[in-house]
Amino acid sequence: EAHEIEGNVADCLGLYRLVDNRLVNGRPAWRHTRLLDKWLAWNGSTAWNVQSESNLGKTKGWLQLLDKSAALPHISAATWEAWDGTGWLKQSQLGCHAARLDELPAPTALMLESPKIDSEANGCLGLYALVQGRIVNGKPVWRNTGRPNRWLSFNGDNAWNAQSEANLGKSRGWLQLLDKGCHTPDLSTVVWDAADGKGGWMKVPQLTVKVADPKELPPPTAIRLECSSSMSGTAAHFLGTYKLVMDKVINERPCYRHVLSVGRWLAYNGDNAWNAQSEASLGLKRGW
Repeated sequence: EAHEIEGNVADCLGLYRLVDNRLVNGRPAWRHTRLLDKWLAWNGSTAWNVQSESNLGKTKGWLQLLDKSAALPHISAATWEAWDGTGWLKQSQLGCHAARLDELPAPTALMLESPKIDSEANGCLGLYALVQGRIVNGKPVWRNTGRPNRWLSFNGDNAWNAQSEANLGKSRGWLQLLDKGCHTPDLSTVVWDAADGKGGWMKVPQLTVKVADPKELPPPTAIRLECSSSMSGTAAHFLGTYKLVMDKVINERPCYRHVLSVGRWLAYNGDNAWNAQSEASLGLKRGW
C-alpha cells in the first residue's frame, strides 16, 4: 500500500493472496486478489518484484524490493522502488504488510479433491464457482460447475456443507467441515467429514479444498450487457443478452453472440479489452 503512486504501478497496490503449493525461484509467490495478472515473486537474483504473469520469476516488474536477504517481502526494512518508464524511483511511503485472513475476498473458484469416497459424497468433489452477489447465512456460496445441484455453503450454525440446492444453508449435506470460525472453507485446517450412507459421518483426512485458478472455470452460457443510465446512439443497440458460441474461440478466448441481433458480438480483441462489436470487426480493436 502507498499514498501517491500513479499509472500502471498504482494498479500493483492492493491485497495479494499466497498461491498454495507454488514456488517461484524456490520461494513462495502471491497473486493479486483483484487483478490476476499481477504477482509478487522473488526474481531469483536480487529482488522481490511485483510483475505480470508472463514475467513471473524474472528480473522485470513494476515494483522491486532490493533485499536478497529477505526470505519474505513483508519482513524487509528496505525501501521499495517503482519503475517510471526510464528508471527506478524510491517509494518511501510504500509498505508491505501481512494481512489478516478475514481481509481476503471469497475465492472465485474452489477445487474439492480427494481419493474416491465410498458414499454419495463422492459426487460433491470437483470445481466450484463463486455465485456472485449471493450470500447464505451471511457467507459466500459456491456451485459445482459439473453438477449444478451441488452447492458449498455455511449452514448458519457450525459447519460448511456440500449439499443439494434444496438443502442450501441448512445443517444437511454429503460433506461437512466443522469449523464455524473460518472465513471461507479453503482457509480451514480441520478435517472434513463425509456422510457414510448409514446416518453417520466418517473422517476424510485426504480431502482438500484449494483455491483454483479462475481460468479453469467454464465460461458462462450467457452474458447480459446492461446500463443503469440512458445510452443513446449505436452503442445502445449492443445492450442485451449474448449467448456463448460453442466451439468458437476468438483470440484464444470464448466469444458471445447477441440473441436478437446475430450481427453483434462480444469478443476479446487480442490485446487489452473485450469489445461489443460487429461481425466484420470480430476480434479486432474495434467496437461500440
